Amino acid sequence: MMTHRQRLLNAVRGGMPDHIPYAPRIDLWFNANSLNGTLPQRHQGKTRDQIALSEGWALHKVVADHLHQPNPDAMLHRALGVHFMKEYVAHFTFSDRVKIEIKRAGDRTCIRYTTAKGSITTSTVYSQEMRRAGTSVPWIAEHAVKDPHDLKVLADVFENMDVGANYEAFKAHQAEVGEKGLPVTAFTVAAGPVHHIQKYFLDATEFFHYYRDHQPEILYLADVLAPLYEKALRIVAESPADVIQWGSNFDDMLTFPPMFATHFVPWIRKAKEVLGPKNIRILCHTDGENLGLMDLLHESGMDVAEAVCPAPMTKVSIQEYYRRWSDRITIFGGIPSNLLLPQLTPDEPFKSFMDALFSGIGTGARFILGIADTTPPDADFERLVRIGDMVREKGRLPLQAGAFNPVDTAAVAKVLVNKEPAAPAQQDTRFAKIRQAVLTGREQDLIGEVQELLLRKVAPKEIIDQGMVAAMESLNQSFKNGTVFIPEVLAAARAMNAAVLFLEPHLAEKDKHGGGKILIGTVKGDLHDIGKNMVATMLRGVGFNVVDLGINVAAAAFVKKIAEERPQVLALSALLTTTMPEMRKVIGALTQAGIKETVRVIVGGAPVNQNFANDIGADGYARDAAEAIDLVRSLIG
Repeated sequence: MMTHRQRLLNAVRGGMPDHIPYAPRIDLWFNANSLNGTLPQRHQGKTRDQIALSEGWALHKVVADHLHQPNPDAMLHRALGVHFMKEYVAHFTFSDRVKIEIKRAGDRTCIRYTTAKGSITTSTVYSQEMRRAGTSVPWIAEHAVKDPHDLKVLADVFENMDVGANYEAFKAHQAEVGEKGLPVTAFTVAAGPVHHIQKYFLDATEFFHYYRDHQPEILYLADVLAPLYEKALRIVAESPADVIQWGSNFDDMLTFPPMFATHFVPWIRKAKEVLGPKNIRILCHTDGENLGLMDLLHESGMDVAEAVCPAPMTKVSIQEYYRRWSDRITIFGGIPSNLLLPQLTPDEPFKSFMDALFSGIGTGARFILGIADTTPPDADFERLVRIGDMVREKGRLPLQAGAFNPVDTAAVAKVLVNKEPAAPAQQDTRFAKIRQAVLTGREQDLIGEVQELLLRKVAPKEIIDQGMVAAMESLNQSFKNGTVFIPEVLAAARAMNAAVLFLEPHLAEKDKHGGGKILIGTVKGDLHDIGKNMVATMLRGVGFNVVDLGINVAAAAFVKKIAEERPQVLALSALLTTTMPEMRKVIGALTQAGIKETVRVIVGGAPVNQNFANDIGADGYARDAAEAIDLVRSLIG
């Protein structure tokens, strides 16, 4: 019998352990239920690790334990991506040439960093509400970059930094885990300098504007960060670690393929070149939608794809992941978190998924069973236990059911992503320059072309419909097909919004926002906005009037705004399973206020599915921004 550590390390190194390792991540679930007093009766008073071990599971030690660090300020500089974790063998170190001023007020921490080039400010929030939801990482409420000059100040901050080793703390952590799991180290959990800038310095949506509009400044800052990352790799190479996490939250929309190929793959390969000869494996946290990144990730040089989240929560099945990756990558994950929620996945689909998983992962080599991304606070804990029982029953290696039918990759791609070319936009030559300016995101050129057409007495509504909306429709189709990416969509929408604002005084009242009005927001308790922003952007781009209420919106606020704005559609977003129940509360509040029948409610977000939408009485569910457009049109004509 192998120990948990031996089993995990064997799988990570591409061998064939005696049994499929099972290491479910339960930190979010434990934090929330421990604080709220709702742990299962048999586990009352136990630590997270004690619970896992008593159930016979390996300890999940990929993510740092943010709540239990010897340094009380371990996460103080989170908004710069500077962390002082016991699990990290390499740490940034500040220079005394950077003046740091810290102010704490309640749940908020504000920091000013001053160098010879100027000052930048950041703020983070860690509230009781976040604690009760299980969150252990502060939310970046104010990002460092508010204008392009801030990139130069940040460059000065990091030019005055160094990187130092943290071997002793990691050795102590390693000894504490022992044979019960496999400790994974890290540096910043970014896959190189550009990813660092994206993860920490800018709002998720704003990053894409900067990546397009201020790329030289972005790349200069990346060049400043590069020597620090290179030194960190050299420090890791001499460390006692077996595995390092190098990059997280990969997703083919957010870390879109061209950017991933240019800025991520070279740094993953660099990490492999430096650490491979030292027998240290590269683990990437690939928890997003990976359909468009499959080949890039396969060829990147990473050894372990962790938090792999398959269909039905994303577009790629676990069988397809295994078929395409298992020749060189160990797959760690495989169980989408919504499989643990009976309200999203009834018992029969749960059992069917697990049966298909065991029959679809070949011999079981290069596979570690885990939850993608983590166990939700409101998960059915007994489903975790049942999965452990299945592993004990069926998981002896090599698996005998491994002769699964190979999946035709091309057929899967054709089904999942519409590759048919978009129908050409209306080819009225009067609007050719308008369409081109929208597609290229040239705001001033677009407004200039609009002015020219107005002087030629072209109707403003025609300019919008046959010029700008036609271009956005074409762009939307290309976005669906994966031939254009998020920076182009955001730039085009920004240009179009500016032009529509310029045109508004010329429009008849009946022509303003003729597509209908949509109210959108992320529900209470949820601070994520990139998906919501994309839906709002693309709906605006095809002619809808979108009122965006932002993030962390309470049910009462939605009710009040619906009464004021009278939209045809209310779009609710949630990225966390903990905040999904808020969607039900919103619909209940609309019913109680007597206005539910006046508005169509649609829902979306990573953990949401059609079953959940039906269960809470929503009028529709959309997987992504492109589907949201089709859904809204079907609901309001």
